[in-house]
Amino acid sequence: MKNRIIATFIVLIFALASVYASSADVQTVEFPNITVFDKDGNVVNLTDFRGKPVVLNFWASWCGPCKNEMPTFDEVYKEVGNDVYFVMVDMTDGVRETVESGSAYVEKMGYSFPVYYDTAQNAAYTLGISSIPMTIFLDAKGHGVTYYIGALNKDALLYGIDVVKNHK
Repeated sequence: MKNRIIATFIVLIFALASVYASSADVQTVEFPNITVFDKDGNVVNLTDFRGKPVVLNFWASWCGPCKNEMPTFDEVYKEVGNDVYFVMVDMTDGVRETVESGSAYVEKMGYSFPVYYDTAQNAAYTLGISSIPMTIFLDAKGHGVTYYIGALNKDALLYGIDVVKNHK
């Protein structure tokens, strides 16, 4: 219950922040640390990505809108991946989506962005992710600045990146 209240609060803060994203006084919230895994099963914490802005995307290979936005994420990753961390989190439940099926999809499509796996759905639960794709933009200090639910086009993705790159 407590986690759901925190997650609801975080989503509310993001909703308010996204309304004012063009303002220099964007209100942010320090984002909770989440733990995901790389394809070899090594633990990866969101706090490992401090120092650069972060594009945190939740997706699955069975999700049509997720599949539609993936080429855009890969293209933008190739353009700005040195300046921004991309944390592409595959929502693996072990049934509908597995590490193997997610990895096979990424390999088949030739995507170059890094992929991580939420094998126990802990990251999704902590953040209250109930719909995918969902993209959250964090500044270099780990503060949530804005987010988007649904498939992003290139302009929207670049706009979100620009907001977090220029956030002080």
